[in-house]
Amino acid sequence: MTQQLSTLDSGQAVVYTKTNIRRAFSDFDDTDIAGMYRQEDQLLVVRNDGTQQNFAAKPVADAYKDFTSRLPNFFAYLGPNYRGPSIWRNNCYVLLKGWHYQCQGMANTFNAIAQRKWIDKFTLINDENTLISLLDRFDLGYLISPDGKLKQRTDFGLGSDLDHKDEPEPEPFCSCGSFRRQQSCLSAIRREIPDYQPCCKHIAWFKRFRDYLVKRSQLIETQRGHNATKATAWFYAPPEIGQEHGRFSIIFTKHGQNAPITKWQQYRSGEVFTEDDAWDLFDSMIDNGYVPFPHTALPSIAHAFKQS
Repeated sequence: MTQQLSTLDSGQAVVYTKTNIRRAFSDFDDTDIAGMYRQEDQLLVVRNDGTQQNFAAKPVADAYKDFTSRLPNFFAYLGPNYRGPSIWRNNCYVLLKGWHYQCQGMANTFNAIAQRKWIDKFTLINDENTLISLLDRFDLGYLISPDGKLKQRTDFGLGSDLDHKDEPEPEPFCSCGSFRRQQSCLSAIRREIPDYQPCCKHIAWFKRFRDYLVKRSQLIETQRGHNATKATAWFYAPPEIGQEHGRFSIIFTKHGQNAPITKWQQYRSGEVFTEDDAWDLFDSMIDNGYVPFPHTALPSIAHAFKQS
């Protein structure tokens, strides 16, 4: 008896895409495909000529999880002047797209100008949907709540059982399309990946950036008068138009963060660093007791870097 094949359900269609198969199996040819089907622990790909290929489903599901939680580079979601996420309300933040750092001259684009116009005005918007609509309309960024939105509590009176009613743990949220697609078919996705929790690159970036700020603050707390004796100053020049990578430069000193420029020296002179190196370099700075500063934060060395 010929086994009847069922088309992918909503969760399977999200997980077992041609792109995710290629991420799991680099030699996969994603052209000339008539259909894809799930069979036990296999993924069946049927070609237009009737031939079939079987792929293990788990590596594809793992590739999906890895991709949705991938970590973008340090500058991918910084606002103007290296500004991080802006707190809104209800445990939510506005995460701006890194328009200023995509390539040289992007600071003059409509999107970057709109970010500078709105960056201090988001808190004037009370309604969540209105804010998300604004962020989407001008392609400014996203509204996120990595730790889940806070619910408004109602006080029913001292000692009331309703005051202590168990409530579900807040769940992460992001206004991006990827996160919303995951939420819309979460039950179906969990049939493929048990206990799966929605994630996206925006939440992954936020958590990594927050960890960096916490470690940096903890290091500053150990410094006498909160002035760092060992300090680094960094500068980022976005890529030239047509180039893939920008230039990430670092100078350092052991003579205090306010030392004159003559007391600073270039870190690993002769090596070229890009935005892809920034996370690891920041970890190395802090692990070795150096407090990192953007060059704009230290007037004594603010003009030490070539701007392009």
